[in-house]
Amino acid sequence: MTVTTPTAPGPAVTPPAAGPPPRPGPLRTFLTQWGPAIPFLVTAGGLLVAAALWLIRTSFAGPDGGWTLQAWQDIFTQRITRDAMVRSLGLSAIVATFCLVVGSVLAYLISGLARRGRAGAQALLNVAANFGGASLAIAMVSTLGAVGFVRLLLENWFGYQLGLDLYSVWGLVVTYIYFILPLYVLLVLPAMSVLRPEWWEAVQTAGGTRWQYWRRVGLPVLFPFLLSGWVLTFAWSLGQFSVPYALLGDTTTTSLITTRLGNFLFSATGGTNRFERAAALAVLLMVISALALVAYRRIAARMLARLEGLR
Repeated sequence: MTVTTPTAPGPAVTPPAAGPPPRPGPLRTFLTQWGPAIPFLVTAGGLLVAAALWLIRTSFAGPDGGWTLQAWQDIFTQRITRDAMVRSLGLSAIVATFCLVVGSVLAYLISGLARRGRAGAQALLNVAANFGGASLAIAMVSTLGAVGFVRLLLENWFGYQLGLDLYSVWGLVVTYIYFILPLYVLLVLPAMSVLRPEWWEAVQTAGGTRWQYWRRVGLPVLFPFLLSGWVLTFAWSLGQFSVPYALLGDTTTTSLITTRLGNFLFSATGGTNRFERAAALAVLLMVISALALVAYRRIAARMLARLEGLR
């Protein structure tokens, strides 16, 4: 008979702890996240950058292919082009300011609607914001033009003479507001959710009025959001071409930067620098748009910082 002598158990062997999985490198992470969009970014970015560089070079090109400032001197010394710049900036400022004042109130009222009513209002705003171009100009002529049905309806049924001249700068303001005001409301509508009901309750508890609430709480909180909407609306109004050209064309009293640019392109012939002047105006619009984008980015940074502070 075999006797087995029990042996003392040895120390338990602990398997080595598994470390964290290796993290993918930055190149792999970039390709994973942005890989599907790389062809589009390369194509669109390349075309935009190439077009911008070509416009800049053309704006400084002389008759012999050398470098010259003649095109830039012409656009700033020619009276009609200089007036077009002032008129464009003033028109854009008027439209953007109107949208700031009226659109902010509309956005606040829409934000207070019930879910179904807010969805319906946003749908209508989307339709109006996307109705532009030459089709909008034709629609405005059919309604508010010299023989538009709204003008004729007011004159024949109510005896009211509509004082708006659609074929003027103020007529252009009304046309711009039709589709730019809804765009502004859509831009600032999400910002209205920043306002909290308890802030108004706290002001009421302290004996404050509605005016004091908006002056000391509401407007200071919303100001960066509203200002960013003003900047984008200003840049959007400045770059419109099809609406003013279809409605007013390019005359001495109604010309804008974009319509002057189109006039230079449509009438460019050999032996003149009208094409170079068109390139100079295009570069000027690019510079203004870039400045508006920089301003928007700075304001957006302030908005994000303010949102972080409100949480």
